[in-house]
Amino acid sequence: PAPAPAPAPTPPAPPPAPPASVTYHFADCQPGAATGCVPGSNANPGTQAAPKQNLVGINVNALPAGAALLFARGGSWVVGTTTFENMNARADAPITLDAYGAGPAPLLTTHNNAIAPFELGGRYSNTSNDGGYVFRNLRIHGSNTSAWGFWLNGNVRDVTLENLEISGFAIAIHSQARVPHGVNNVVISNSHIHHNGSMGILGQFRDSVIEGNLFEANNFSGSGFNHGTYLSGSDGLSGINVTLRNNRYIRNSVVNGVCQGGNMTFHGQMDGVLIEGNRIEQDAATDGCWEMSITQGYDSAEWFRNFVVRNNKLINAGNTGMAVQSAPGIVIEGNVIINTQTTFQTAINVGHTEYGNGDVPDGNAVVRNNVACFPTPYAGSSVVRVTTPNSVVTNNTVVTGAAATTGVCAR
Repeated sequence: PAPAPAPAPTPPAPPPAPPASVTYHFADCQPGAATGCVPGSNANPGTQAAPKQNLVGINVNALPAGAALLFARGGSWVVGTTTFENMNARADAPITLDAYGAGPAPLLTTHNNAIAPFELGGRYSNTSNDGGYVFRNLRIHGSNTSAWGFWLNGNVRDVTLENLEISGFAIAIHSQARVPHGVNNVVISNSHIHHNGSMGILGQFRDSVIEGNLFEANNFSGSGFNHGTYLSGSDGLSGINVTLRNNRYIRNSVVNGVCQGGNMTFHGQMDGVLIEGNRIEQDAATDGCWEMSITQGYDSAEWFRNFVVRNNKLINAGNTGMAVQSAPGIVIEGNVIINTQTTFQTAINVGHTEYGNGDVPDGNAVVRNNVACFPTPYAGSSVVRVTTPNSVVTNNTVVTGAAATTGVCAR
């Protein structure tokens, strides 16, 4: 007889199911807590009815995708540094730190912190491409003694910082992109970033959005090396496809009521940047208070390709409202620049005379439909000064006198 057929091979075991998501609630009542605050205990299970006290005993990097760490409104915590490098988290199932309950947003305070309360992307020189982190509805304070509020460290992706208040640091958000992945898909939105000693945001991003934020009273010294926001880039790694939209900058880089330093600044190698609907405002300014600076700043090659600067309002800058260099093909349109001071000002200045170190020359700019509002214009002030070859400069107007305070010129 014919031999019996061999038995069918045993199918492989299915992969283990991913761990179920978890939610932990926390309540603590350190200084700054609301009246009636009741602390939790780390012996508790972490439910809303029986919250834990703090993150002690929680390994944030072992949490499953979709985990939530929720802090009681009205509560207050003193924190150190928590480093996130969770390889389970995903953009569609992030690790989320948020608030629960009613009352003021949770207050997380750090003292003399040489790093940041939240280090995202692992330790320095990490190369993992972790990400999927959401921070929302929190107040984060550095006691005016700490370095950074958030450190996006080297290689991290899919980060959302939303409806936060970040104050009392040298730099509120510091992003340092490095090979091989960089810092990608970051959203910073609807946050109040204020009274940080040096800067609101410093660093490099790719495929990221900064939208609807209030940057207020950052850069106490007024130094020209510090700014409300300072973004840069490195060819192919960072500074690519970045949007700044509908942000408000108020009185950054101010000393004794007068702006002396930077507000919204870009240096390095950047490509594909949209700057739209922002409002940058000062009461008074020295000449060096440029409110938007897309300029050379390094001793290495710089360029700003595929930039669009549209429908922004700049108020009371120094001798230049918007300065642009090494930005071939830039489109600048629909902006309003207001100067109520009796000082000289070029509202928009495009072009430069020096292109050393491989800096890309200017050319082919499109500058159109911009308005300068000078109620009491100083002699020689102008709406645009464009010195770049092959540029199109059309329908830019200066409004003076009483008309410079109403209509399109209304503040």
